[in-house]
Amino acid sequence: MFTATKRFTATKRFTSTKRFAAIPVLLALFIAPQVVQAAQPLPVVTAATIETQADGVGRTYLGRLEAVQAVNITSRTEGFIARRAFEEGQFVNAGDLLYEIEPALHQAAVAQAKAQLDSANATARHAQTHLNRIQRLGDARTVSQSDVDTALAARDTARAAVAQAQAALKTQELQLSYTRITAPISGRIGVSHFHTGSLVSPASGVMTEIVQLDPVRVVISVNERDVLSATHTSGDLGQAFSDTHMALSLRLSDGSPYMKMPVFESLGNRIEAQTGTLPVRLTVANPEHRLLPGGTVNVTAQPRTGDQLPVLPAQALQQNATGYFVLLVNAEQRIEARPVRLGAQTSHGYFVAEGLQGGESVVTEGLQQIQPGMKVSVRDASDVSAAAAKKG
Repeated sequence: MFTATKRFTATKRFTSTKRFAAIPVLLALFIAPQVVQAAQPLPVVTAATIETQADGVGRTYLGRLEAVQAVNITSRTEGFIARRAFEEGQFVNAGDLLYEIEPALHQAAVAQAKAQLDSANATARHAQTHLNRIQRLGDARTVSQSDVDTALAARDTARAAVAQAQAALKTQELQLSYTRITAPISGRIGVSHFHTGSLVSPASGVMTEIVQLDPVRVVISVNERDVLSATHTSGDLGQAFSDTHMALSLRLSDGSPYMKMPVFESLGNRIEAQTGTLPVRLTVANPEHRLLPGGTVNVTAQPRTGDQLPVLPAQALQQNATGYFVLLVNAEQRIEARPVRLGAQTSHGYFVAEGLQGGESVVTEGLQQIQPGMKVSVRDASDVSAAAAKKG
């Protein structure tokens, strides 16, 4: 009995001792990963502080010259050209005679129309006189009412014939006036496709062309990013290109400056799908006719004043399926992803219209090893650049 009790006590003591001996092992297994994790170094990234800059960066566009007005000259009547009154390539003024078509046939038609009008007038006078006589007899009950009605209808028919003859005369006079083809606008006239003795008609097509040279139109293609930037800062692209906000200047194809300043005229109503650009039209005075339609010029657009916008370094810009974004380092030294809307491009990066503020810190190097929410160790980009320059 004593022996059994002693053995049980010894066994219980051994089991308790073994249980307490396992506690340090369990604590070690629980604490070890945290110690390892605490000892693991944080990812090192290089970050740049966002600076602000006035959005006054000039932009240069290739401009295409167009005529504000270009008119195709055609004949409005049929006949033989009696005279060509211009030299090909000369400057003509609005109203100048260009072609004269033989008028004899049209003059005869006008004379015939006048004779028909005189005949119609005579018939109308006779009808009115006859109606007056019949009405007097009708009052005396000498003729029937049917005779009065017939005379009244004859008078009205004669009057209608007069109106018809007047319209025919006007038509023939117009046809006669069309034998003198004049310039509808001022400009430089092109090559004549018909010459003296040629038979022309409205179906003959273009006889020559006049192109207005003063002023001329300059068409530039503004990319979609600049369009969005302008609408963000100025509210409207047309307002952005107005003289109040933008100083516009031209350089000719040989690099020399053009002394006349263009002014904003209008803009397109859609982005071109193939180029991703919006056409913007300017006009510029061209009194010396140095600018010719079909040519090209360089258009410099320099903002007069600019808002202070954040400038994002190009190496910090990221893109995914939803658009552009950046990785920032917040006050807790943790990574934060933020979408941005870009403005115009600068020599060092991009203006940011939305998403960033001056003084914030964006990651420029080490982007592959970090994710949003991670805590990082930060190196300043300016210190890294200075060290690299000193080493070099």
